[in-house]
Amino acid sequence: MKRKAWAVMWAVYLAGVAVALNQFKVPPVMQVLMESLQADMATAGWLMSVFCIAGVILALPAAFLLAGLGPKNSGLIGLGCIIIGAVIGAVAKSAAIMLIARTIEGVGLALIAVVAPAVISMWFEPHERGLPMGIWATWVPVGSFLIYNLANPIAKLGGWTSIWWFGAVFALVAFMVYSAIVAPPQKTASGSEEGGAISISHGLKSINTWLISIAFAAFNFSFIAYATWAPTFLAEVHKMDPGAASFYASLVTLVFIPGGIFAGWVLDRFGNRKGILAASFIICTILVLWAFKVGGNVGILVSYYVILGLAASFVPTCVFTIAPETAINPQFAGVALGVVILGQNSGMFIGPPVVGQAIASGGWDAGVYPLVAGLLVSLVATLLIRTKTE
Repeated sequence: MKRKAWAVMWAVYLAGVAVALNQFKVPPVMQVLMESLQADMATAGWLMSVFCIAGVILALPAAFLLAGLGPKNSGLIGLGCIIIGAVIGAVAKSAAIMLIARTIEGVGLALIAVVAPAVISMWFEPHERGLPMGIWATWVPVGSFLIYNLANPIAKLGGWTSIWWFGAVFALVAFMVYSAIVAPPQKTASGSEEGGAISISHGLKSINTWLISIAFAAFNFSFIAYATWAPTFLAEVHKMDPGAASFYASLVTLVFIPGGIFAGWVLDRFGNRKGILAASFIICTILVLWAFKVGGNVGILVSYYVILGLAASFVPTCVFTIAPETAINPQFAGVALGVVILGQNSGMFIGPPVVGQAIASGGWDAGVYPLVAGLLVSLVATLLIRTKTE
């Protein structure tokens, strides 16, 4: 049973990496895309933003689909959207067609982001979910890291379209693995079964589900906003070249890979998920007070970004472990995760422009205030949560 559970976990993890890889294939070749598709900067920006919008609009419908079709069919539809979108993008001759392709891929993101952690929660008991959820929490940094390092070599071989074909093939492999391995577990010991007709509206009535969603939304508001503006801060204030600025700022996300796995181990070993999540928010709040004041010394920068990344890496692991426990009953785990994804994408969408406006109005020091405010909201929401395992 445990071997099957881990096989399922790795299959859904591969699906997540396939989604993230396709999501982040745009930035490495953004300039080339703009020239090839004759797109201006605003239009090119939408090639990434459309993913967040799809996540906001489709997070709850994804939970409906999960409840109605089950984890296997829902996941295959999600990966199918990634494949179709990548193929359309590969043959796109205009920015309009590329936006349509990216929208289709965004549907795949919305589905997999809800389905994958729901599948993990089906196969692992609450006290066992820390490590698998910690591994799952690394899907975005792993996928983005892979494509950031593979995009340019692939493009040199066959142009930017070869990156899209690579993404389609990668997603196809994930599709086949998912189809062969993923299925809901047998009837549970308590006699309940996953799936079946359930009232989604009833699942939305859990106050604790909305609290964990608010906590994650506010965290993403601050974290993604900082990740967006940190390279500009380093380039403008410390006069770094863009490549170096992006590298140092990316250390925060890179630390998420080992950090998320370590966080999962800590959760399984010590429990008290809510306490660990609250502690992470407190540490992050203290650290971001220096977000736009940190010195340009390499040692200081690396230390700061590594510590911030390690503290922040506990957040998604804790959130995706806690979220299913906030559901009124296990059948509503998918609904709870849909609400969490709704919050995540809302925060990611709102944060960068709000912090950018604060910086534009009051300078870099003013940019710290919304970052701190977001993390304080996360902390308060976390402290108000009550789960079944408390």
